[in-house]
Amino acid sequence: MIQAIVLAAGRSTRMGEQKLLLPFNGMPMVDFVTKTVLSCGFDGISIVVSRETMDCIFPIEGANYIVNPNPDHGQDSSFHCALSVLPKNSSFAVFLADKPTVTARQIMALRSRFKLLSPEKNALVPRKNGAPGHPSFYSHLWKERFLNSSGASKAVLFQHEKDVEWVEFDDHDDTSENLFFDVDTQVDYRRLVESIAENI
Repeated sequence: MIQAIVLAAGRSTRMGEQKLLLPFNGMPMVDFVTKTVLSCGFDGISIVVSRETMDCIFPIEGANYIVNPNPDHGQDSSFHCALSVLPKNSSFAVFLADKPTVTARQIMALRSRFKLLSPEKNALVPRKNGAPGHPSFYSHLWKERFLNSSGASKAVLFQHEKDVEWVEFDDHDDTSENLFFDVDTQVDYRRLVESIAENI
């Protein structure tokens, strides 16, 4: 069993407006990411949103929406909201709603690699120039690791680095750029829109 978690409760302070409500391929960015993840056949999907975002979207059938009561506490607070309702002994995949260009094909390829991990590994994470990307996949062992840590989830990840199967990419692999590209600013969003126009 693999559950999907989509983190979508950020305040978008660098954008200056709620970026997850900005249009991408004809719908709010958060909806596009949700539909992409839903198309991949996970055993369940939880979307963690702020109250403000929840009030502006129409729930998509098949997705479980969780409202983070304290989105100002950062991304890890949203992550903990989702982990707290995760079914016991379930593996999970983590997605960021501001990465709308990640494709279903990429998701399923990473999931297939996760299912074939060697016994000494229990997580699979894309990495480029030392920086982790998304989506990332974890066995059920990681739920308590993340929930019981007082530090950031990234710190927990590197604390248990030996358990991780890193999917390494380099600067010459243009096909992987979207696994590491976040839409954080107006410049990022313009770049995103321009990339859509180029592919029409």
